[in-house]
Amino acid sequence: MRDGLAPTREAVRDHGYRLANAVSYFLNPLIFPPIAFALIDAHFGAGPVQIAWTFGVSVVFFCLVPLFYVMGMIRRGRAESLEVRERSARLGPLLVGIASYAVGALLLWRTVEGPALPLIVAFAALFPINTAVILLINTRWKISLHMTSLAGFVGVLLFTALTVWRDLPTGVETALTLATVGPLVLLVPLLMWARVRVGAHTPGQVLAGALFGLLVPQVQLWWIVYRWLDLVG
Repeated sequence: MRDGLAPTREAVRDHGYRLANAVSYFLNPLIFPPIAFALIDAHFGAGPVQIAWTFGVSVVFFCLVPLFYVMGMIRRGRAESLEVRERSARLGPLLVGIASYAVGALLLWRTVEGPALPLIVAFAALFPINTAVILLINTRWKISLHMTSLAGFVGVLLFTALTVWRDLPTGVETALTLATVGPLVLLVPLLMWARVRVGAHTPGQVLAGALFGLLVPQVQLWWIVYRWLDLVG
């Protein structure tokens, strides 16, 4: 299962392959940032106007700018699909992503208000930082971007749930966290299967992506929010 290995015609006709391909496209990495930003705002009680603004900014800088760049690559024949499966072709999209995420993070920092601001800004800052880390990994090894994105989405929502509800009784906090984030955890193994099934990654690459997404943002957010900035008491 090498980089860029095309599936056989028999594989494409297989129902499992088609299901896995549909899962891969439905759980595209670009859809998660706007949803996560809006949910963080909502968790902290932001009004509809601010939620809409946060969502809109994240759609533009964390979704559309990288998407349009990849679409341009496809038109120029530099990529076969939005997945950009060739490791060597991912440098441009990752660099564009870092720049766009940095602009989006700065804009959110200057415009978002209320109790959600610390976590919104901290979360936004992780995008250019962690994308740069992934870029460095990508120079040597093809880690799964689908998995880093989905697992990161789940991990950040878990951190948010525990932050918002930290003053509740332990049993209530646990129940609320399980009810809101628990079902999303089931998507992680599903997407891991799908990425391997379509021939985009090896099991090791999807496992590494999942662990990166679940663990790294959690540690970073905890340190930024509670230790470095001491923004949440």
